[in-house]
Amino acid sequence: MNYFEKANPSNQNPHQINDLEPSETQESFRQNFSFAEKILPPSGIFPPTSDEHDIRKVTREKVENMLYAEKLQSESHIPESHARLGPQGINLWVWENRVQSEIQPLLLQDYLKQNMTNTPLVFFRKYEHVRQLLVIIARFYQITIDQVQNEHLLNTECLQYASEHASKSTHCAHLIRFLVRKSIHAGFLSQGISPASDKTPHQRLKMHPRVLNYQSHLEARGLSRDYIRHTVASVQQLFGWLCANIGLFMGTSPDQISILQIQNDHILAFRTYKLKQVTDGTCSPVTFCHHISSIRLFFYYLKERFGYEPPLKRFRAIKAPRYNPRDTPTNQQIGIYFQVVDRYSADPIREQIGYRLLFHLGLRLSEAANIKWNDINLGTRTIVIRSKGKKSHLLPLAGTLLDLLRQNQNMWSSQCYLLGHHPQSIANHLYRHFKLYAMIAGWPFPGGVHFFRHIFITRLAKKGILPQAMKELARVSRLDTVSLYIHLGRQDKYMINQINMLKYE
Repeated sequence: MNYFEKANPSNQNPHQINDLEPSETQESFRQNFSFAEKILPPSGIFPPTSDEHDIRKVTREKVENMLYAEKLQSESHIPESHARLGPQGINLWVWENRVQSEIQPLLLQDYLKQNMTNTPLVFFRKYEHVRQLLVIIARFYQITIDQVQNEHLLNTECLQYASEHASKSTHCAHLIRFLVRKSIHAGFLSQGISPASDKTPHQRLKMHPRVLNYQSHLEARGLSRDYIRHTVASVQQLFGWLCANIGLFMGTSPDQISILQIQNDHILAFRTYKLKQVTDGTCSPVTFCHHISSIRLFFYYLKERFGYEPPLKRFRAIKAPRYNPRDTPTNQQIGIYFQVVDRYSADPIREQIGYRLLFHLGLRLSEAANIKWNDINLGTRTIVIRSKGKKSHLLPLAGTLLDLLRQNQNMWSSQCYLLGHHPQSIANHLYRHFKLYAMIAGWPFPGGVHFFRHIFITRLAKKGILPQAMKELARVSRLDTVSLYIHLGRQDKYMINQINMLKYE
């Protein structure tokens, strides 16, 4: 069955080859008569009230109605009172809405004011370091954050304490040096101190060569920095524990441990140690599972890359609740978010397209970052998505997203990727700036840019779309996975328990 209208050859992208011919590319809104999987009892969620969402009667028009939120298509132009401010407007917003109300000591306000010409990401990171420093100072004096004054910040013992307990980042070291200079000028200090954060990253943490190899491998895949940091930290924790607790490795530095000598018994002993932390409440079941998964993936990488046999027998995760019910934004809140992007972005059109790909089509961040102009055919109004497992899916384009692509096709069509020059930098930019835009938009929702995928699938569910259709549109292999992204009843304990009973392995 062909769901597309006949394309006008003159409007087709000549680089998108045979979009509509039978190929390995899957139409994610194709007709499918056999769905054996079950997600919940039929009386549980999404019972269809008519044949409007019958999986056997799917048409392109119905799929477009599923994907694109009609109420967001006619977004009004931003009034003059909300003219575009660009990235520096973000710094001004942080100053007026965060610094002035949350940072009481004038000394710290002065420090941040001197740095308002930094890029928004750097300025906001410095603001966060100031907030963290206030917590440390308040802990030192056993007072509240609101009670911290300039005099507290300049005290010699307090500065030494702060330098030892603050973050070891470059920005935090810069803040400590600023306070040291002020303390010397005020007569509290006769000479400078040596903050722990002045150490170079290499001095702070030496990493095993194979861990560095693995880190580079993850970076090459375009994974987020936070994911890579947590994954590497799990492996480093394993090596550190082995060197401190296993006789064979005692006296060895974690960065010099012999991986070939790590046996299954050693790995299982570490697992027992982490399980005790779960029992004690110092480690959550979900965090435990993340540690296990990170270590397993590391050893699988070593096997594939270097031929190491992984000592992972019985090194398994435990059953942990995967489903985390959360609230999702309303249409009005989503509209405000895109207005914020339009007002504060250095390249509002490109970022609008990037975030709308995540919102309207539920793309993963890596999928959006890797889209090329050759994947888009404005004549047939389709886009090819390269998903996990080297699978390709064909999805329709409509509404504001299609309009933005049409209006700007000549502006960027000479470059390979739709949203920039390098997929990793594209993904990092969207990931980092999402948090700034969400903050300015007043979103109270936790999570990062992947939250758009949760919003996408939840919006499908609210429209009464059958789970089988959602599975196709979300481009996942199991219906179980779809359930993790649906947030309809935050207080519905029955539904939460049913979802957590599903097996995800």
